[in-house]
Amino acid sequence: MAINGSPLTRARYQDYELFMARRRRQIVATINEDSPEEARQALQVLSTVDPGATRDPLVAQMSALVLEREVVNRLTSLYPSTVYTGGPGDMGLDAMIPTERGVVGVQVKAGTSPLSGSQLRIMALSAAHARPTTAPDGVGALLVVTNKPLPTTLPRRLRELRSVLPVAVVRWVDEQDDQALQAQVQQLSAQIRTSE
Repeated sequence: MAINGSPLTRARYQDYELFMARRRRQIVATINEDSPEEARQALQVLSTVDPGATRDPLVAQMSALVLEREVVNRLTSLYPSTVYTGGPGDMGLDAMIPTERGVVGVQVKAGTSPLSGSQLRIMALSAAHARPTTAPDGVGALLVVTNKPLPTTLPRRLRELRSVLPVAVVRWVDEQDDQALQAQVQQLSAQIRTSE
């Protein structure tokens, strides 16, 4: 690893050989069938036992999916009419929350680097043009939920996006952040432009 920067995926000592990548795939396959809470714990144990797993694209993809499922579960408990629209390989909205004034689209972004302004703009434009069958009038606002650190330029970026549609970003790590999640949904719902 020190020579070419590639993660260690196989180690051999005499007749013993350990395939780290194969073990990761097996663990990820079983995690996919667990509840989001159990899956998160399993990923934490995996990263403790195998620190290189956090750089494995398969593990990163599963971590993102687990966060998405956790957020949607929490939203469903707060807003029972929440519709899950995401899943593996999904690139658009992950959930939609019908409110009195319109639909709040939800996109979950996992990772370790801060959200960029261009990422927010792309998500806002894509949500503004989304016409899912469950929201024939379109999405009236976008809530971006992330476990990433929030950039210091976030307020300015959000003001720039107001012309596209109301956008809010909330950092959600676990159920202790539910209050912030709920507050952002309520604020966005109040900002949805109605066609009356």
